[in-house]
Amino acid sequence: MNNNKSSLLSFLIFLLSITQLTSATAQESVLSEVSNLYLEKLIAAAKANYPRVRNFDSQINIAKSDVTAAKISWLDPFSFQYVTRSDNSANTVLPNVRTSDFLTGYQVGITFNPGQFLAKPSAVRKAKEQVKLAESNQAEYFLQLESLVKSRYFLYVQYQKSLLPVTNAYNDAESSFKSIKTKYQKGEATFLEFNSASTALNQAIQTKLQVEASYLSAKASLEELTVIRLENIK
Repeated sequence: MNNNKSSLLSFLIFLLSITQLTSATAQESVLSEVSNLYLEKLIAAAKANYPRVRNFDSQINIAKSDVTAAKISWLDPFSFQYVTRSDNSANTVLPNVRTSDFLTGYQVGITFNPGQFLAKPSAVRKAKEQVKLAESNQAEYFLQLESLVKSRYFLYVQYQKSLLPVTNAYNDAESSFKSIKTKYQKGEATFLEFNSASTALNQAIQTKLQVEASYLSAKASLEELTVIRLENIK
């Protein structure tokens, strides 16, 4: 009985050491596996492909068009008119000075609106400020997008690097279970040892499934920002 208790205690210590080693390995590998170069490529892909970025580009282009329109509209306060009059003096004995028929040929008229003219500098400045505002909004969003890409990339690397130790822990738990199962069938191991090994294997399976699902979710979340698959970003 003492030997059985000793074997069970040794087995539990073995499982605990595997868990601690797995956790430590995963934590150490995150920092060492982060690629700043690849991260910059991810950020560039997000800035180039994420649909909301195009909205900011459109807003900037619209604001710049308004500046051009405001500059061209400097002529709006001026109004040009002209008319033509035929010369009918041959058919008239004396010209009638009280009517427009007194003048012949081309007649040009210019009107000027001072209010519109004085308002133009303000309109141009306002249009330019709209461009600055649109560019500032885009720059602010780029910072938010960059931070979002980084956080999702770090989470992706964490789960990616957790796959190997978790898989190794699962393989060890499966191997231990098979070994104890064989011993139990031969009467060389107790039911408590067999049950403990079975529980450890089930926990290893659940952990493996959770890490794999988290990895795929983190990958999909990152690809949501880059729009293109990570395998295509090299």
